[in-house]
Amino acid sequence: MKPDTNFFIVSDEFLKEYSDLVVSPPNPADYDDIFKVSGSSNITVRDCTINPNGGNREDGVDIMRYSEFVEFNWCKVGAGKKYAFTVKGGSNNVTIRDSVITRPGGNWERVDIDIGNWSTTSPAKTGTVTIDQVTRADGRPVRVRVGWAEKPVVTGGHVHILFWQSLGLKVYCLIRRTLLKL
Repeated sequence: MKPDTNFFIVSDEFLKEYSDLVVSPPNPADYDDIFKVSGSSNITVRDCTINPNGGNREDGVDIMRYSEFVEFNWCKVGAGKKYAFTVKGGSNNVTIRDSVITRPGGNWERVDIDIGNWSTTSPAKTGTVTIDQVTRADGRPVRVRVGWAEKPVVTGGHVHILFWQSLGLKVYCLIRRTLLKL
C-alpha cells in the first residue's frame, strides 16, 4: 500500500482553528487529498476555500483516524477525482455547515460527501456527522453515501442520501471487517 501524499495536513492536533485560508496546490495532480485531518480533535475550519480547481487524485477534505469535534463552517470545497468530503475511520462529531461544494466529485460513484468508507488505519465505525445547510454551486443535490457509519444528521440545504451506493458501501465494509477477523 502506497502512502498518501497530502497538501495540507492537520495531524494529532488539539484545539486548532484555521480561517481565511485558500488551500490550493500549484500542481494538484501530485496530491491525493488536499486538506487532511487525522487523529485530531476540536478543530475548526472557517471561511476557507479548499481545492477550488480540483485535479487531485482523491478528496478535497479527508477526515479520518478517530478525529472528533471537527467543524467546517462557511467553506467552499472542490472535489478531486473522488469526493469533496470524506469522513471515516472512527471519526465522530464532525460538522459541515453553511458550506458550498464548488466542484462535484469526479468519481464514477457520483458522490460528493462520503461517510464511513473503509480505512486501513482505523476500521472503527464513523460516528455522528452533521450536514447543515450544505449546497452545491451548480444547484444540484449534494450526494451523500453512508457506509460503516451512523446515519448523518441533515438539516437544510439540498442533500440526497444515495440508497444503493450506501448499501453497496455497507456490504463492502462488512466484507472487509470480516476478512480482518480471519
